[in-house]
Amino acid sequence: MKLRTVSLLIALLIASTLNIAKSFAQNSPQWQLPDGARARLGKGIIDEIAYSPDGSRLAVAGGYGTWLYDVQTGDELSLLTGQDGNVRCVAFSPDSRTLAIGSLREVRLWDATTGNLLNIFTGAPTSNPLDWINGVAFSPDGSTLATGGTHEVRLWDVATGSLRNTFTGHNHFVVSVAFSPDGSTLAAGAFGEVRLWDVATSSLRNTFTGYTGYSWSVAFSPDGSTLATSSSHEVRVWNVATSSLMYTHTPQDTTDWVNGVAFSPDGRTLASGGWRDVR
Repeated sequence: MKLRTVSLLIALLIASTLNIAKSFAQNSPQWQLPDGARARLGKGIIDEIAYSPDGSRLAVAGGYGTWLYDVQTGDELSLLTGQDGNVRCVAFSPDSRTLAIGSLREVRLWDATTGNLLNIFTGAPTSNPLDWINGVAFSPDGSTLATGGTHEVRLWDVATGSLRNTFTGHNHFVVSVAFSPDGSTLAAGAFGEVRLWDVATSSLRNTFTGYTGYSWSVAFSPDGSTLATSSSHEVRVWNVATSSLMYTHTPQDTTDWVNGVAFSPDGRTLASGGWRDVR
């Protein structure tokens, strides 16, 4: 696959982000304060952001909770709070109606339009106080939610809140999860490896190894034939069918961290976000 940089696309993305960022700087001192509090100063550190698939909402997660913004106006729509610990991951459902928010040992599902709490999925793999839900992803049809935790991935029924399945055996924290476009395969990134799971049979399809740290992000190409993964200092692109490594990109500065990867809708461009830039 030939990877190319689309300068115009990146410029538009940066411009859009800067417009939304203007609203981040506007404090809302009276918004949804606890009883007895008079004002809130600042919004805390931003830990995660996610655009809704329809482009209408932006979720910004941090220490206070998760803010929902109107992308067109930059207006604050809701502040979603009450999670157990800081938010580590957020994801919209494919229809943009539901927002999943992962934190310490729980995932909360929220109505992205009304800001109402829909459900809470609880139960960490262990009682370790450091256990976190580090990755969340909806299946393409929106019926299943995958969550990554310590040594395992859990699949939840979105409608009922029941636990459908658990994939175990990862060597450490699972920090990234992603469904293939057809929903048949789940990729899960952990320390030193990425595992591909068969969703229907719960069997392990493959394991990609050789990483020098955590695989912070995993992303399938739109046709599902390729998987991009990011680790501490590199991006790898894999052929899913043959399990062969197609491409590796290592930043010139080996201290750079690569935290995110994403394919363009046509699958011809791969963007990676790291310590200092987006490529």
